[in-house]
Amino acid sequence: MATLTEVSFYARRVVKWGAIGLVIIMLIPPTLTLIKRIYVAINPPPPPAPTVRYGKLPKMVFPDADVNYKPTYRLETIEGGLPKLANVSKIYFVTINKSRILELERIKAKAAVLGFSQAPEKTDEQTYKFVHAVQPAQLTVNIIYNSYIYGYDWRSDADILGARDVPNNGQALVEAKNFWQSLGLLSGDLADGKAKFTYLAINGGELVSTTALSEANFVRVDLQRSDKDGLPVVTPTNISPVYVIFSGAGDRSKRVIEARYAYSKILDDNFSTYPLKSVDQAWNELQAGGGYVANPAGNQIVVRKASLAYYESDTPQEFFQPVFVFEGDGGFVGYVPAVSTDYSQ
Repeated sequence: MATLTEVSFYARRVVKWGAIGLVIIMLIPPTLTLIKRIYVAINPPPPPAPTVRYGKLPKMVFPDADVNYKPTYRLETIEGGLPKLANVSKIYFVTINKSRILELERIKAKAAVLGFSQAPEKTDEQTYKFVHAVQPAQLTVNIIYNSYIYGYDWRSDADILGARDVPNNGQALVEAKNFWQSLGLLSGDLADGKAKFTYLAINGGELVSTTALSEANFVRVDLQRSDKDGLPVVTPTNISPVYVIFSGAGDRSKRVIEARYAYSKILDDNFSTYPLKSVDQAWNELQAGGGYVANPAGNQIVVRKASLAYYESDTPQEFFQPVFVFEGDGGFVGYVPAVSTDYSQ
């Protein structure tokens, strides 16, 4: 028969090894999880194949370019070459207004906010023009693409020509957002996006940019869409599809002299993934005269940066697509459509 000392000895060993075994059992799941994570990091699974459910995409809409502008290009980036960029991207469907039922009444309500009380003139099947009853102002609305163009003939108004109380950047931004908000057109990505300010002075009856607020007769506020999927949104010119130009007039009805809203409404839950060209392919295409030069800068271009961005046209587009953006000395900017040529027209 075992003595009490022997029983105590073996009991302590059972407790000791039992505790060690329990700790080992508890460590098995997190250890296996860690091993799996390390394996996946070293051997990542292939990304899902692009869905390409829209079939071949329509050709991207760029403004008319100078066919005679054919610069030569030289690549000098910080990396010493072209960067590694994504090879798949989301393509978003852009919605349009297919139903015209009651749409005229809706745009009449928006026009009334701007002081247009008279019935509009129908210029074609999708466009209406409002003319102000008192002021030299008009509003043109496309009911299919929900685009708005407002204009006030400032050249005929001495109050505007003599006014110099142009709003500063902060005030102009607030007024621009309030302007579109009053029409129910300020989307979240415009409200959260960046804004650009351009001071404008009158020169020979035309508007020219100036660097100082003190010299300006007007200020243009360009509202830019916030980033999409971590990519910036670029436009064909330095003027955003959504902007407002403010005068320095104290009369609020004469404060806005021009405004444009050509905003593409993206369906966030309606997208497909598409394969992209390689950045090398895009670079070769740019050198061969393809793509679109948004900002020329001489005949010998040194490109310093290549990146991806979404492109927003100022004319109606069916899909929201990415482009390769090449930036260089002298403010050069060039775009090359990014979707693989196998899936674009």
